[in-house]
Amino acid sequence: MKVAIYINNLAHLESTSRIAYMLARAWKKEGHYVEFLINKPPIELAKEFPIRVLKGKGDLFRAKEIGEILQKENFDGCLAFMRPQSTVLGLARLLKPQLKTKLVASIRNNDNYRSYNRWYQIPYRLLEKFLLEKNDRIVAISYAVKEDIEKAFFINPQKISVIYNPIDVEAVRKLAQEPIAGDEEQIFEAPTIINVARLEEQKGLHHLIKAFYFVQKKVAESRLVLVGDGSLRKDLENLAQQLGIRDKVHFLGWRKNPFKYLIRAKVFAFTSIWEGFGLALLEAMALNIPIVAFKTKGGHAEFLKDCCPLVDYPKEEVLAEEIVKLLTDKQYYRTIQEKVQNRVKDFHYEKVAQKYLEQMI
Repeated sequence: MKVAIYINNLAHLESTSRIAYMLARAWKKEGHYVEFLINKPPIELAKEFPIRVLKGKGDLFRAKEIGEILQKENFDGCLAFMRPQSTVLGLARLLKPQLKTKLVASIRNNDNYRSYNRWYQIPYRLLEKFLLEKNDRIVAISYAVKEDIEKAFFINPQKISVIYNPIDVEAVRKLAQEPIAGDEEQIFEAPTIINVARLEEQKGLHHLIKAFYFVQKKVAESRLVLVGDGSLRKDLENLAQQLGIRDKVHFLGWRKNPFKYLIRAKVFAFTSIWEGFGLALLEAMALNIPIVAFKTKGGHAEFLKDCCPLVDYPKEEVLAEEIVKLLTDKQYYRTIQEKVQNRVKDFHYEKVAQKYLEQMI
């Protein structure tokens, strides 16, 4: 098959870029031709593939350009990443109704209804429905996302397939072997709880810091490591200071390779208030790190069910109790670790890539 992937950019920081790159590698390995269509730089990933930066500015001109490329070069399928690109792909079909390429949208966030639930936004929501349904298929990365776009944009459920995100287990494990600085290594000499995320409201990290306050009362030597940056960093640092645990909470900022920190941690604590999926959880699972998470709306609650402890939101003390149990009960820790090892096998990127390919046939 000849397949195009339409995505905003190929930045290493973007989880969507890393997922698109995984799919492309799997398809290429099977002998398919893969080309990227991107709106703009940076291009930090997938440099071994043909990459075309679109010349058009704005949705209409980009849609026209994509339609012409797909038709002229006889692409069998095109997969769009994220709702804005999926909408543009639907617009390409509207402009070129004779286009034979199978168009597949993919929606990866479950905050659409949260953002567009006002009565005066109904015309926009109906326009989104019209354009998204111009695609042959729509992929939601979890049942939570599926439910969200049905509610937000009145999408026909028959149009939607659910395909969970992939993980390249071997690549993650290889990157995890990289050394870290000596002063950072000292942090992980103590039992460490970790979270890898943007420091923004969605990630609920104020809950994690408060939960860690309770963990400290039971496991005084424990540490909390936050890998990532964002607009709430100063607020979170102040919270840790107010709780008297600032010296035990380590803000490492954004790191190109978070896996070398993940592998040194004991527990991954996931506190997102809402989440489309939670790729960082798969990355932790690839390294056999037990997870404890809030049971909030999102794909994480779906694939962690019957695998890792899920805590009702926003019960910070209960979250702390589960973390303490993982830090202190060796048999319980091994049980969750074994479940994690088995569960991650379902998300191997080659298996997931095949499911996406089937949407284009």
